[in-house]
Amino acid sequence: MWRTKDNSLKITYLTRLICRLFLYITFSLLFALFIRIFLCDFFRVPSNSMNPVVIPGDFILVEKWTYGARILTRYKFGRYQEPPATRMPGTGNIHRGDVVVFNFPYRECDDTLCMNLNLCLIKRCVGLAGDSLSIVNGCYHIVGLTDTACNVSKQKKILSLNNRQEFSYMNIFPYDTAFHWDVINFGPLYIPAAGSSIPLTSRNYILFRKLIAYETSAEVCMKDSVVYINNSLAQSYTFRENWYFMAGDHTINSYDSRYFGLIPEKYVIGKALVILSSKEIHTGKTRWERMLKHIE
Repeated sequence: MWRTKDNSLKITYLTRLICRLFLYITFSLLFALFIRIFLCDFFRVPSNSMNPVVIPGDFILVEKWTYGARILTRYKFGRYQEPPATRMPGTGNIHRGDVVVFNFPYRECDDTLCMNLNLCLIKRCVGLAGDSLSIVNGCYHIVGLTDTACNVSKQKKILSLNNRQEFSYMNIFPYDTAFHWDVINFGPLYIPAAGSSIPLTSRNYILFRKLIAYETSAEVCMKDSVVYINNSLAQSYTFRENWYFMAGDHTINSYDSRYFGLIPEKYVIGKALVILSSKEIHTGKTRWERMLKHIE
């Protein structure tokens, strides 16, 4: 009789312990999920396009509170559909020079903008919404600013290349022979801001066709030098979103907005804040000198 009572007490205690452990694990997982969704996320840097600010093997923290966390409102969507998302209020805006993590703007093909949730890039924001950007002798310039934008020394190194012809304008945005742009001389390119309007000339059609199609989810085409949006004549267009020009500091070896074009604000994940740890990718050796290094 007493033995049965002892066993019952042990079972009750064990049940309470399991319940507490389950609640602790559930709370910890929910708290970690809350942190990842609303406050910050973590990424391993795979390439040297931002060398020396971040290098391959760096494990970085990306904060979301400044720009506001981007929340996917539905996780089921078609293969060619844009993931539906909304952005929470943030404490600030994207500034020129910020090191930003964002989703690659193409998923299945390079003719239609579509957020690629499986591929994230880290670059520096060189051009803000409303800027007009040019590259002159390899260096970025913003109309109205006297200083060269961002990392000047890295930009100038591209002039030392022995064979610049490898950077053919055919590989450079907007991929049209009407624009003899390359990484040495590029632009001027207007970076659309929400609420700004442009005339739909043949030149602007080439530059902004994919952006307009992305914002309107409509077919955009030109017939007899006239632009049509869903078969309706359009002489001008007012942008609905802010767009940004993202570029790597290591300009010689960076696949960025010079090649794939502008990035909509919706694709921005957050601002790179600090290197939490770093390992040499070939040897696995820890780079202690890079730990807790602020990214700027």
